[in-house]
Amino acid sequence: MAILALAAALGLGTSDAGTSAAERSHCDPSLAPSSNYPFKYVDRGDRCEGVYIRLVGSSALTMLSFTVAFSAFDPKAGQPLTISWVPPPSASDVELRALTTRQHLYYRMDTHVHAGETRYRWPTDVLGAMSLGRADIGLVGWTRQLLGGTDQDVLLPLSASPGNPPASPAGGTAAYTLLVQSAAQLSELFVTVTRLADGGAERPVQPARELGYGYYPADDVIEIPIEAPAERGVYAVQLGAKLRSGGASTLRFLFYAPGPG
Repeated sequence: MAILALAAALGLGTSDAGTSAAERSHCDPSLAPSSNYPFKYVDRGDRCEGVYIRLVGSSALTMLSFTVAFSAFDPKAGQPLTISWVPPPSASDVELRALTTRQHLYYRMDTHVHAGETRYRWPTDVLGAMSLGRADIGLVGWTRQLLGGTDQDVLLPLSASPGNPPASPAGGTAAYTLLVQSAAQLSELFVTVTRLADGGAERPVQPARELGYGYYPADDVIEIPIEAPAERGVYAVQLGAKLRSGGASTLRFLFYAPGPG
């Protein structure tokens, strides 16, 4: 059974975890920009964005998006897309990543925002040039938080809308939307949610449930609703996938719930 943590699912290297936003480039050095594509993955001032060469090999489960709200937008309108979030207390810098849900297109946007800030205005010039809209994009944001004596990656539910951000970026909603992609065909996917308590203990919130979608082709995007917890705190999600060819894969990640807005 392959067990993937958040860092593996997002493709984080060891240097990402221990370096502050002020000390590194926005670009991921492990990605090679595509030389055959006009909008290659390069530094664009406040972010790194574009198409890269796919790395050999991939995780059985890859996270593409974790949002609380994502409004439709016209990428050719020239209006920035405002991404906002509610950070946990004493959070560090926030990492933001956009990926495409289109198959066989290896696009990414990476940027980092200093601790204390709660929004990022993303220029949409590259999205407009590539005709990537709401249906083609996934968004993931995370920070580092001290939990049980160890710094860990914690996802932040993101809101995204053209122009001004919504009044309540991550609270007062019924569910978060998680998008994942499997490199292999699955026979079933199970979801478990627990809450982290003091001392590292975990309290069950949602016992393992079967998604029951029936058909999970390789490389398709799988949308999973995660009920937004009513209590503020850090929660753990574990996805258990049964592979059609036999065997299993598990993806586990933490997220911060700010509670009702």
